[in-house]
Amino acid sequence: MNQEFMDPEIFSDFIIEAKEHLETIEPNLLELESNPEDLDLLNEIFRPMHSLKGASGFLGLDKINMVAHRAENVLDELRKGKMKTTSHIMDVILNATDVLRTMIENLETEESEGDVDISPIVGKLDALMKEQAGGASASAPEAASAQPAAPVSAAPAPSAPEAEAAGDLAVAERPEPENSPVAESLEAYALSVSTHEHLTDFVEEAQEIVQNLNQSLLGLEQLDEPQETVNDIFRYFHNLKGNSGIVGYSELNALTHEAESLLNKVRHKDIAVSHELVDLLLQVADVIESLVNGVNIESGEVTPVGTAELLARLQLASQTGTVTAQEAPVAKSESAAQGGKAEDVLSETEESGLDGVDPEDVKIFLDTVRQQQEAIHLALVELEKDSGQQNYVDALYRSLVTVQNSTGYMGFDDISLNAKRTAGLVDQARNSDMDFGLMIDILKQECSIISDQIKATVEVLKVQFEKAEEEAAAPEPATSAPVVDESPVLKETAESAQSAQPSAETASPAKDEAPAPEAAKKPAKKAGKKPVESSKRNKAKISTIRVDHDKLDHLMNLIGELIINRNRFAMLARHLEEGGEQLDIQDVASNLTETTYAMARISDDLQDTIMKVRMMPVKTVFTRFPRLVRDLSRKSQKAVELITEGEETEMDKSVIEEIGDPLVHLLRNAVDHGLEPPEERLRLGKPETGRVWLRAYHAGNSVNIEVQDDGRGIDPQRMREVGVRKGIVTEEEAKNLDDQQAIELIFAPGFSGAEKVTDISGRGVGMDVVKTNIKNLKGSININTEIGKGTCFTLSLPLTLAIIDALMVTVSGQTYAIPLESVSETTKLDADILTEVNGRKAVTMRDEVLGIMELSEILELDPNLEEREQLPVVVIQDGNRRLGLIVDSLLERQEIVIKPLGAYLGDKEGISGATIMGDGSVVLILDPHEIYRMSMRVI
Repeated sequence: MNQEFMDPEIFSDFIIEAKEHLETIEPNLLELESNPEDLDLLNEIFRPMHSLKGASGFLGLDKINMVAHRAENVLDELRKGKMKTTSHIMDVILNATDVLRTMIENLETEESEGDVDISPIVGKLDALMKEQAGGASASAPEAASAQPAAPVSAAPAPSAPEAEAAGDLAVAERPEPENSPVAESLEAYALSVSTHEHLTDFVEEAQEIVQNLNQSLLGLEQLDEPQETVNDIFRYFHNLKGNSGIVGYSELNALTHEAESLLNKVRHKDIAVSHELVDLLLQVADVIESLVNGVNIESGEVTPVGTAELLARLQLASQTGTVTAQEAPVAKSESAAQGGKAEDVLSETEESGLDGVDPEDVKIFLDTVRQQQEAIHLALVELEKDSGQQNYVDALYRSLVTVQNSTGYMGFDDISLNAKRTAGLVDQARNSDMDFGLMIDILKQECSIISDQIKATVEVLKVQFEKAEEEAAAPEPATSAPVVDESPVLKETAESAQSAQPSAETASPAKDEAPAPEAAKKPAKKAGKKPVESSKRNKAKISTIRVDHDKLDHLMNLIGELIINRNRFAMLARHLEEGGEQLDIQDVASNLTETTYAMARISDDLQDTIMKVRMMPVKTVFTRFPRLVRDLSRKSQKAVELITEGEETEMDKSVIEEIGDPLVHLLRNAVDHGLEPPEERLRLGKPETGRVWLRAYHAGNSVNIEVQDDGRGIDPQRMREVGVRKGIVTEEEAKNLDDQQAIELIFAPGFSGAEKVTDISGRGVGMDVVKTNIKNLKGSININTEIGKGTCFTLSLPLTLAIIDALMVTVSGQTYAIPLESVSETTKLDADILTEVNGRKAVTMRDEVLGIMELSEILELDPNLEEREQLPVVVIQDGNRRLGLIVDSLLERQEIVIKPLGAYLGDKEGISGATIMGDGSVVLILDPHEIYRMSMRVI
């Protein structure tokens, strides 16, 4: 079969998806022989076979479709319990998978199914059906077991309208959830994905697309010539639509389809870019994120949220060319009606038992022909303007071939024949030197005939479905009166769709309808799982990371060296055992030392490489914040510019995943309470637009992240007053606080320095939580502020949470580890040079007065009573403050592995974790930031 009509992307992805289906089917068939009563296992086999049948049918791969369809019939009988699983049946189906694999391999190498004789395997499968039916013809079981067509595995390319059908075909056999308002949870269902890894890839790519969407949409408002950005946004929706189609996520597929349709009109400048358009598309991005978070990777199920209201707004915008501002949220009863009637016609026929008509196939067929009719109309209009546009000629040909295959698959042979003949005319004209403009009139006539045939066919189907709707609605109790009336938006879109496209009468309430999978739905019989719970599960399960291939190669080389070194140790051990009196101890020691050094080098290199593998740029977090600042800016009615710097700075993946929430809180505070209102800024001689900087940079073995604003700053005196008023400190304590300590009252629980608390933030509200989160990351937070100039919060975070450099010291007979990144210097001071300043020990070092304290006193340990002439001192640095800690002895620098204290010990002040030494002893790791704070309390 000639595959010229296929979009190369769809053709390639179909092959990949088909191979995955077969790889799923074959091992499950073998397991089914051992567990013949396992219905879940049968369903796991049936679904990929069903998908393979549907995709091949719509792509016109007749041989593959025939074999898959026959095999699916047998599997369906097994599922219904009408056949018993036997070794003979398993052998026949395994033979069918072998034939399918051969044809798919031929597709890959020869671009056709090849000269494969499928009659023997088709005969065997038909024989199984006849045996089950007691000698009846095979056609009856086939009709009874016809199942919904399933996805082609890729989204269409923009230049190939016919590919839209393939991208929208994905839906697994399962109850469709009801359309509901955006925030409402629907009933969970299983996705049609073959492997856990495939679903993980889908979720990760979808999350990345959402990030890119937000970033591009925010940039869209600021561009004078946004065409390239519009194309990028279109591509993001387009890719996500195709990917959701592959896994059978119908709600996501429908939403992205409508957004893509709207963006297509923006691309062609039928709709102008506006703030309202960006707001609408940002809402779509938010709902897409909620839908993605509803995926439970472990179970392969999804708990979606309703999208009816948003779909209606997208459809209305596409039809009218005008984007309206968001209206007030619709009540649940009204929203349920929005999910309403037009689409229920199709879903209810699933239970009506229409003979010979598969409702899912019909829905997909209606959606496909509608899309292709639109594509054909567009191509003819454009070619009438300029007949030399080869891309529209090719698109016209491909759309006609898709109509041919789709109508042929549904058994509408007359339409299929006309479409084939018309496609042949286009193909001849495009492959000859004639002016294609001469063909326009005859092609318009031919396409008009095809359109009329489709319209007549759709009317027949519509009558069947309306009858089925009446039958299905009759026994229903009248308990859902509030949801009868459709919303005005849906009524309007339904009327316009009815006049624009006959097929849309049955398939959707809008011209640019949602893909068929969204159209079918059943009322939820029980409350679905909450999306929040799904989101938590999802975040817990996404644990993959993208790794450069060169790093993996280097790891393999290191593993090879490690094995060689291990063998050297084994050889030395054997030499020691067998050496006897002739053993040269010095030679063995020399070899052992050399091997140990080699092992140390390899382990260091291995550690370094693994650390690099775990590193991710902070850009993955920073991309969330332009959208946040934009929304906060509009809500607070302030002009705000967010400036990001150092986005390529890399940190450990585990740190990256945890810093998002603290940064969100700091940015909200900066915009809402850090920056002055526009009129106040102008009065102070500042630019009307406030600036917020978000920057990341390396500082030694740490990464610093700064959130800085050019706002009003923090007044230390006011912080003292608020601290006293809220009972956090007494008046006497407040007087004794220096400015930095007064400012740090902001981290006290319940502290708020805001003149008014808004729904966005209050300067200080929740800052204790920010500090706790940073502490859990083994980091610290510091504040630099200047009244009238602004405030800068600096988060100092470790590159990794796994391994750090530490200075080992002893205090009161115990060993402690101090993170080396917080150690400014070490020294030994003569005891007699210490002086007292305000009742505390101090020393002048390099013209700086440095406070000195016994570490044992801070940790409330037994003091060292020895008379010492020299005192070992470790100078720690906490932001721009320094403190000298007297210890018993300085040991050495070591790389240590950080271990949490665990639930038994809990959160100990001044202690950030523990490590295990080479001799098995446990050493506590000090938290320099807390040590400094504890020192302020010691009198």
